[in-house]
Amino acid sequence: MAVVAGHPTSRPPRSRSRVVCQRCHARKVKCDLALRLRTGDICTNCDKRDEVCERREQPNSQKNRRRQPSQILPVVPAHTLSPAQNSSEVNSPSSSVFDAAAVLGSVSQGERPAPPTPVHSSPETPEQQGYIGEFTVFPPEGPRSYEIPAMAGSPLKVIEAQIQSFAGADQLPPKSMIEALSSIYFKYLYHRVPVVDRQQLTTACPSMLLQQSLCLAGSVLRHPRATKSLAESESFYARAKALFYSNHEHDPLTILQSVCLLTLWTVTPASVVTIDSGWSWLGLAIRFAFQIGLHRESTYPQRASPGCSRRIAWFLYVQDKLNTVCFGRPQMILAQDFDLRPPSVEDFEDPESKDALLFVLYTNLMTILAKMLPLQPRDLTKTPEHALSTLLELKNWVGSLPVHLRIFDDSGTRCYDRGFYEVLTWYFTCIITFFHVHGRFFRPSVNSTITLVASSCIIRLYQEMDYRDDINYLMAISNWSMMVASLPQLNNLWSENNSNPEPIRDSLSLEELNILLEILDQRTVKFPGSKAILDKVSRIKTIILSCGPSSIPLSNLPQPDLPDNANDPWSPSWGNYATIPSVHEMFPFPKELSPRLDLLSTMEADEFLNGVFDHFTDWSFENFLNLEDFIAHTGMQQRLPTADCAPL
Repeated sequence: MAVVAGHPTSRPPRSRSRVVCQRCHARKVKCDLALRLRTGDICTNCDKRDEVCERREQPNSQKNRRRQPSQILPVVPAHTLSPAQNSSEVNSPSSSVFDAAAVLGSVSQGERPAPPTPVHSSPETPEQQGYIGEFTVFPPEGPRSYEIPAMAGSPLKVIEAQIQSFAGADQLPPKSMIEALSSIYFKYLYHRVPVVDRQQLTTACPSMLLQQSLCLAGSVLRHPRATKSLAESESFYARAKALFYSNHEHDPLTILQSVCLLTLWTVTPASVVTIDSGWSWLGLAIRFAFQIGLHRESTYPQRASPGCSRRIAWFLYVQDKLNTVCFGRPQMILAQDFDLRPPSVEDFEDPESKDALLFVLYTNLMTILAKMLPLQPRDLTKTPEHALSTLLELKNWVGSLPVHLRIFDDSGTRCYDRGFYEVLTWYFTCIITFFHVHGRFFRPSVNSTITLVASSCIIRLYQEMDYRDDINYLMAISNWSMMVASLPQLNNLWSENNSNPEPIRDSLSLEELNILLEILDQRTVKFPGSKAILDKVSRIKTIILSCGPSSIPLSNLPQPDLPDNANDPWSPSWGNYATIPSVHEMFPFPKELSPRLDLLSTMEADEFLNGVFDHFTDWSFENFLNLEDFIAHTGMQQRLPTADCAPL
């Protein structure tokens, strides 16, 4: 609004415009705190966000400055906060530069302003403070302010603005499309990636970076309609990436949420070296979370959004472990650095929601998987007691599932729940992984039987999801789960083919392998990494079926290079195998889930302990080779492979 010099009413509006809250000032959005001081002392934006609304105090130098009406200048944003404002948000450095430039440009020709003083910014919430650990040469309670020279211009800001303009990053899709894609994310992915709160999208000015990232997530979840179906997702990815690298967003937690969503961009195989991958974004997100301090429990009591922050931290933890188990890459989050309490449903906006429960169950399961890392088949530091303890945790996890989460009801009718089915596929994947790591402690026939049953359960769950057209909503990391499920089937197919003089026509392993291959085939459009797994599994299946019975004794098959077991306190050759008590407790499901569940009854028969079933294939997981070695060694000795699939 234009200000007329000398007008008697010109000063009140200008004075009122300087009454703004800390959060609106940091976000550079319009604040109506001045209009609501008499009705509630909280602005509309903070009221909608359910945040503490604190008035931004003006510096004394500006409060006491006497001005002539004709010399009123724009107010330079001050960043010196009162001690009571411990939860206010940091003002963006870029806004300080531009405001200072505005002041310099508005000074009359006859005046020479004093040299600009550095603008101080004092971050006061954990999200805006750089985390400094207790064991450091830096004082943990030292000054947290930093100085930004109040320059009249910045080449970097010009470049960033050009990047945003060139990429069209500031161009949002229609509101109806944003709402639709966001709802897809909340409906189909929130139980796995709950990094955003719904209320963040209902504010007056939602973050543009967050909206573009949510559109990316929603578009990735849509059913592919053509070979170029990723073009739409790529446009959202390019805009979000441009906004991120041009520093458009200044709220650290919002930046971290957006980067978490960018990890969904997984269109290249893991063998391709590129920064445009989920792996690169995951590493960036983890380092940024470390910088904020999300990995330390001591930082949470002061956080404005502790529930959302905790969900983000655990999402990153789970993704780190899955990338390690899938690709054999180093862990970025180490146990000694991560001391958060486990997530709970109370960390969600709606603690009663099914998504909250599924995320808690899924995360607890992944913490058990983390205890199996690294996936070394002959880890001499592991003992039978350690292995049985981990197995007991898996049993307790599946045994403590809520009663309302069931596969079949009392009448035998299937109770389908896509999210719960997905979590169960990871439970059975953890069982196969367990016997890869600890298989040397158990009888080879136990390894073969239990992993074959687990594989069958995984495939049947995926089959039911495929019947309902829900395979589309599985993320790329599920490719690794499918590949792991294929290996017991390939091994058993090889065994059946070599134990029968006539070709097998209706093998159950062949049937379940074909189910898995069909599912992998439909995922190749959305996740190109699926093609590599599909081709390898298909090729191995063809080789097995074309070879016919083998006359080579199992004991004469070539052995892979393994660490020397001379110092192994527990050598499988001794025959001192550990016994798994109550095998059925690992599979507390109706037999309708899988035709393989009947095999468990043979494991608890007396003759099983007497070695009657020792002619089973020796699928010892210390010899668990990757898919290429599966061919070279005729499929008998195997170890968990690293998948050529892009992770979530």
